[in-house]
Amino acid sequence: MVWLKAAVLGSLWASIEIILGSFLHNLRIPFSGSSLAFIAVWLIIAFARNWKEGGLIWRAGLIAALMKSISPSAVILGPMIGIFTEALLLELAIRFFGRNLFAFILGGSLAVLSALMHKAINLLILYGFDLVRVLQAMFRFSAETIQLEGIGLKQAFYLLAAIYIIAGVVAAIAGYFSGSQPTNTDITPNSLKQQGQQQFHDKEKSQLFAHTTAEKFAIPFLFVNILAVLVALLLIGSQHLIASAVFAAFYLGFCFYRYRLAFNRIRRFSFWIPFMIITLAAATLIGGLENGSFFSLDGLMIGIRMNVRAFVLITGFAAISTEIKNPTIKMILYNRGFANLYQALNLAFAALPAVIEYMSSKKNKSGLRRFSFRQMFYAAESLLEEFEQENSFKPPVVIITGAIGEGKTSFAASVVSLLKEKGMPVSGLLSIGIQSNGKRTGFELKSLSDNDSILLCSTNKNQGWLNFGRYSFNPEALQKGREIIVNASFQDEKTVLMIDEVGPLEINGHGWAEGIEKSLNAQNILHCWVVRRSLAKQIARKWNVGNVYIADIGSETPEDVYSLIVQLYNRKK
Repeated sequence: MVWLKAAVLGSLWASIEIILGSFLHNLRIPFSGSSLAFIAVWLIIAFARNWKEGGLIWRAGLIAALMKSISPSAVILGPMIGIFTEALLLELAIRFFGRNLFAFILGGSLAVLSALMHKAINLLILYGFDLVRVLQAMFRFSAETIQLEGIGLKQAFYLLAAIYIIAGVVAAIAGYFSGSQPTNTDITPNSLKQQGQQQFHDKEKSQLFAHTTAEKFAIPFLFVNILAVLVALLLIGSQHLIASAVFAAFYLGFCFYRYRLAFNRIRRFSFWIPFMIITLAAATLIGGLENGSFFSLDGLMIGIRMNVRAFVLITGFAAISTEIKNPTIKMILYNRGFANLYQALNLAFAALPAVIEYMSSKKNKSGLRRFSFRQMFYAAESLLEEFEQENSFKPPVVIITGAIGEGKTSFAASVVSLLKEKGMPVSGLLSIGIQSNGKRTGFELKSLSDNDSILLCSTNKNQGWLNFGRYSFNPEALQKGREIIVNASFQDEKTVLMIDEVGPLEINGHGWAEGIEKSLNAQNILHCWVVRRSLAKQIARKWNVGNVYIADIGSETPEDVYSLIVQLYNRKK
């Protein structure tokens, strides 16, 4: 339940980041990140008053942060870290001091303050400690100009931090009292259900593990980019100008060639404004105005060095952000114990369009009273009900797996025979290998309903057939197989659907992929798929399914799988 609620809260949080964050960013409004942190604290604390599960806040923050991975923005690491930090600080305050007003105020003030700290750290990482020299010179010059003594960079930062802390306190108090508002079922906004229910089901397919041709991923390049950024920072910090310039030029060229889609924003004039300001400020303030002259060559070189550092880091972070969108990385995390997280993310991603439509619909723009945290809470309750229902209807899947040529089809045929002997309804298809001179030359599709067979694929290339790998696939057989799978959904009685096999063709959206996707909505089917061992976990997460039971033919027997299927079949009844 805690992960389902985290999916609801995370999707609401992410929708605020998308709607309001885009608005503030496009208008270039100052302190936009701080404003988002203020609203996030208000939202989270309001929900924490009603949903009291331990660990809810950090889970919701993690989901909202990871949902930034679908952002069209090139750099997503900074916002992701900022969102999760806010959630973690709130969670820790509640863990240590309990669920009371003091804990909420402490956590809220720290969360909003973290937006300032995050910005300061980002600037230091981008420009290095040379930025501190520029700011100190700027404050000294400003103080002398207006004859204001005693105000320096440190004092200004402390004053700004105090303002952030006060804002956090206000957000926490507002959230605390918003969450304690009396309920009134007469004003429950069912519009989220009404507007978004169809969208929710239409978006049911997981976006996390979807394969895309728009961007190419490679795990080695993730580590190459991390290493390149570290090397560039060391060279720039060592002040070896020629070595750092050569390395930076080479790395930037590599990034612009490989990650071309991620750098559209550098074509905008506004992107270059901070670089020009930094260069001008360094050239005039460091060794310039403070020494009685308007321009300093040393200051100019410092400004150039700061900008090179910043540009390399921005480019490197954009490249790293692109590579961490790799579905393979997400799959590795899933297989390392993060199943609950990614199942919750699937739900949050599926609901996001409906949530955004609800929050940005015209009838909610007429006034603040029409759109309150009370309404949002009721909308979240409706969405939670949808999540619970959706999660309960996810079909379980049994996967029979083994190596290529190890006998998966024979194993599956034995399981089918056992099921038929016990009178259990079975439908689906088997892919029977065709041998010629000791070599496999193709496969034959066999229907389990009527035992009809048709050539599925062959190593011989045929005109009009689908060429994939070393085989050419018969479009007539592919259509027949899809019909067999879909027709199982229309049977009156519950049935076991055996699909041999699900592999690379389906991962890329061909083969039986369309039929499987349609049949997953049927409640009368227990799925049993044959998958090669190397693809089993990837196939298990391609579709939005329930529990997946992997039976390896190297350690399981057909009787074991038969018993498992019977157990699941009776449970579905």
